[in-house]
Amino acid sequence: RGQSLRDDDIRVLGDMIPSWTNLQVFDLSGNAFGVAGLEQLPLNDMHCLKVLNLSRNDFDHAGIQCLARKLAVMRGLEELYLGRCSIGDQGAEMLSESLGNLGNLKVLEMQDNKIGAGGAAALAPALGNMTQLQTLDLRSNQIGAQGAAALAPALGKMTQLQTLNLWENQIGAEGAAALASAIGNLTQLQTLHLNGNKIGDQGAAALAPALGNMTQLRKLNLRENQIGAEGAAALAPALGKMTQLQQLNLYDNEIGVDGAVALAAALCNMTQLWTLDLDSNWIRDEGAAALAPALGKMTCLQQLNLYDNEIG
Repeated sequence: RGQSLRDDDIRVLGDMIPSWTNLQVFDLSGNAFGVAGLEQLPLNDMHCLKVLNLSRNDFDHAGIQCLARKLAVMRGLEELYLGRCSIGDQGAEMLSESLGNLGNLKVLEMQDNKIGAGGAAALAPALGNMTQLQTLDLRSNQIGAQGAAALAPALGKMTQLQTLNLWENQIGAEGAAALASAIGNLTQLQTLHLNGNKIGDQGAAALAPALGNMTQLRKLNLRENQIGAEGAAALAPALGKMTQLQQLNLYDNEIGVDGAVALAAALCNMTQLWTLDLDSNWIRDEGAAALAPALGKMTCLQQLNLYDNEIG
C-alpha cells in the first residue's frame, strides 16, 4: 500500500475538486484514508458525479458516519461501490437512511463487509426505495436466513434488477425459501449468483418455481450448495424453461446419477448454453450416458466441465 492515498493526500485532492465541475466518475478505491480524509472531500458539491468507488478503504465507524452525511445529498449518484470497507452491521445501520435517498442508483456493491442479519434488516428499507437498481452485489457477507428474509420484500420491488449477487452468505434452505417469492418478481434478471449458500435439496425445491419465471436469465450460479438428486429433480422443470440461459454452474454439488438423469430432459431445451459446469457431482458413467443426447443438441456450447465425476 505504499502508493495508497492517505489523509494528507486527500486534503490536497480536496482543494482541487471544486475545479472539476464536470467530473462524473471518481475512483478512490484501494487507499488508506480515514475520516479526516473523507471530511476534506467535498462530495456533496460534485453535482455531476454519477459513479463513486470507495471500495477497499477499511473505514472505521467515524468514517462510515462521515460518509453517510455526504451520501445523503448525492441524489444524482447512479453507481456506488463500497466493497471491503469494514461496514458491518453497525455501519449498515449508519448508512441506511442516506442510501434510501439515492433513488437514481443503478449499481450498488457492498460485498465482503461482514454484514449480518441485523445489517441486512437495516439496509432493507433503503433498498426498497431503489426501484431503478440494476445491479445489487452483497456477496461474501453473513446475512444468513434471517437477513435473507429481511431483504426479500425490498428485492421484490426491484423490478429493474438485472444482476443479483448473494453468494457465500450462509442463507441455507430457509433463506432460499424466503428469497423465492421475491426473486420470482424479477423478470428482468439476467444474472443470479447464489453459490456457496448450502441451500440443499429443500432450498433448491423452494427456489424452483421462482426460477421458472426467469425466462430472461442468462447466467445462473448454484455451485457449492449441497444440492443432491432430489434438488436437481426439483430444479429440472424450471431449468427447462430457461431457453435463453448461457451459463449454468452446478459445480461441487451432489446430484449423482439420478440427478443427472433428471436434468437431462431440461438440458435438451437449453440450446443457447455456452458454459456448463457439472464438475464434482458424482455423475458416473450412467449419468454421463443420460446427459449425452442433451449435450449433443448444445451447438453453442464452448465450455463443458465434467471433471471429477468418476466417468469412464
